[in-house]
Amino acid sequence: MKGVVWVFACLMLLAGFARVDGNGDVQRELQGRVVTVEQQAGTIEIERQFRGQVWRLTLKATSDTQIFTCAQMDATLAALQAGDQVTVYYEPIGREGIVTLIVIEPKE
Repeated sequence: MKGVVWVFACLMLLAGFARVDGNGDVQRELQGRVVTVEQQAGTIEIERQFRGQVWRLTLKATSDTQIFTCAQMDATLAALQAGDQVTVYYEPIGREGIVTLIVIEPKE
């Protein structure tokens, strides 16, 4: 519950500073754990458990992708590490997607 409050507070703070625009497609939200980050390729792999199964999704970051932490505005993919808990907002494309916003949840 504490993590949810932090994410909500961070998103409210972010809403005052920046606007995330998609290309008109459906935006989806995913909460999970970072498995891998490929900075040169601009991709991240997120894992989450759902109904007893582990699901992984590879997402592509673009120059418009915003990465946010409560401690630092305008973070980059370099701020992400395997094991980080994140909330991502993305536009699905097949079994992958394009990330518009990444919120790195505070470590406990």
